[in-house]
Amino acid sequence: LRDSGSLAAVLGLSVLVSAGLLAAWRTWPLWNDVERLDGSLAQHWQALAGRDLTAWRGLGVAALVIALSALVVLPAWPGLLPDSARWPAALAVVLLSPLLHLLLQRVAPAPLVSLRSSPLAASSGDHEPMFPAAAETVPLEAMAPQELTPALYEAARQGRIERGLQLLQAGADPYALPDPNWRDQRSLAVLAAVLPDLRLLRELIARGVDVNAPHRGMTPLLAATRDSWHGRPEAVMTLLANGADSRATDSDGNTPLHHAARSSDPGVAALLRDAAAEVDALNRDGWSPLAVACQVGNWRLARFLLERGARSEPAEGTPVLLAAAATEDDDPAGVQLLLKHKARADARDRQRRSALHEAALAGHVEIIGVLLGAGANLEARDALGRTPWLEAARAGRAAVVEHLLPHKPDLVAVDGEGRNAVQLAAMAEDVSPLLIKRLVELGIAADAADPVGRRAVDYAAEAGRWAIVALLDPSYPLPAAVSDGLAERGEAASASGLLPDRPPLTLLREALGFGNTEGMAALARLCQPEELGGLLLDPELALEPRAVDWLLVHGADPYVRDACADTPMFALLSRGIDAVPALQVMLQRGLSPAGRGGLARFLAACAQHDQAARGLEQLALELLERGADPFAASPAG
Repeated sequence: LRDSGSLAAVLGLSVLVSAGLLAAWRTWPLWNDVERLDGSLAQHWQALAGRDLTAWRGLGVAALVIALSALVVLPAWPGLLPDSARWPAALAVVLLSPLLHLLLQRVAPAPLVSLRSSPLAASSGDHEPMFPAAAETVPLEAMAPQELTPALYEAARQGRIERGLQLLQAGADPYALPDPNWRDQRSLAVLAAVLPDLRLLRELIARGVDVNAPHRGMTPLLAATRDSWHGRPEAVMTLLANGADSRATDSDGNTPLHHAARSSDPGVAALLRDAAAEVDALNRDGWSPLAVACQVGNWRLARFLLERGARSEPAEGTPVLLAAAATEDDDPAGVQLLLKHKARADARDRQRRSALHEAALAGHVEIIGVLLGAGANLEARDALGRTPWLEAARAGRAAVVEHLLPHKPDLVAVDGEGRNAVQLAAMAEDVSPLLIKRLVELGIAADAADPVGRRAVDYAAEAGRWAIVALLDPSYPLPAAVSDGLAERGEAASASGLLPDRPPLTLLREALGFGNTEGMAALARLCQPEELGGLLLDPELALEPRAVDWLLVHGADPYVRDACADTPMFALLSRGIDAVPALQVMLQRGLSPAGRGGLARFLAACAQHDQAARGLEQLALELLERGADPFAASPAG
């Protein structure tokens, strides 16, 4: 063979025959079962996992299969047999095939594999079965009829499909709604619709459960489309095939297609569209499924919806371009996609806001560039009279401000309330002093007052942004805690933004805690009466008569309520002897102790102290004279 050059071919043929023999041996029960038993080839193939494939008689079956295959191949192999032998070989195939088939069917079938543990493992008892999935289903324990439905709900929540099916067979009510006292108010059909295994859902449908019956605004189809980012096409297909309404809405007006718009798989959206789901349906916010897809940056699904007729400006709805411009990331792909499908760059929503407003507010420089290139109006005003330039200032977007400058926006524009860019920036929650400085350098008036007479420095002081205050008005009187820090750091501290941002209420609380009221009136004017009243509820300040008197003089609201719905007066009444000085101050300021159980609170708190005094009796009498209720009990009874 080596001299003739056919060694490699013979070796290759040997390997091929050996591989075929081994493959036929590993599947030898298949050749018996297909002929003897009912079922498809796929079912018999899956059943191989439970059969013994190592029996030696399987090698004989494999040899018979290979021999029969060889008889078929020999006559057809070119050049392998002489022409005179081809017809005898074909005759041999015809005659020997029934004989080989008969021999194959006479072989005993393969036994089932036993999954029982070995005697050693059975005697151990400390180890769990190696194949728990193959263990027999645990029989259902005996339970009262009224316990079946709660157990069915619990099994559905835990994803225990077999137990759920057993409970249904035992008589659990598939139509029962969840108990109103349960925290999880999802119905059985909704719970089954979000499980990976759909057998429980199919069983509920087979028992006549209405797949369109909503509970707490949720149907099974809404749940199946909402609760998975990857989508549940099998569950959606099952529900739609059994009559689920593709146009049902939840409490927010979202249809299944709205929820599917967030999915990474357009297959669910395709199923819903095939089931006549409305492609431009609007939720309560006026958003279509296309707008939802753009809101989350799901451009793949956005393209899918656009190709199937979704409109970029649905009637009575929010233009989709606004959602694409307000995404979390500065990704212009969605805006470019919508513009390619003829979306108007200057489309407005109900508040007269454009995509340029949204992009400026979000700080998306790349998206702004695309919109301006498409002809968006830089001077468009929304319902509050704000332009994109003012929106960028209001959000403290320094990068957007610099990006808009070459396009020559109206720098001195004011909104509908008369506030310019500096005032709006001073009101922003997170703004850099450098942005304020830049706006002032552009010539925007820093000392301009709005119609209620407030300047940018006043808004900054209310928010406790003292670095901005010092930048806008160096003569503005700073609180002592801030000015002392400024003196320690040097005058450059204010320009560099090193002054701490501390709200006036925090500074005021600290000063009153130290007994310092000098110069605090200016801070009190920066706080709302409700905020000052909240200091009267402070556990420490409330016991300081001087602090209580000062707060009441400077406009604190004495009728604010704490977490227990108590006013400052009633909170002090519950503290007994310790609160007597502060209570006397409140009475001197004309506050009334009238209310249910106030006097009883005070007496109960005083009774818990070892010491009693004549002054307590006098205070109790004064409380009665001022209108305290002598009959109502305290909260403790």
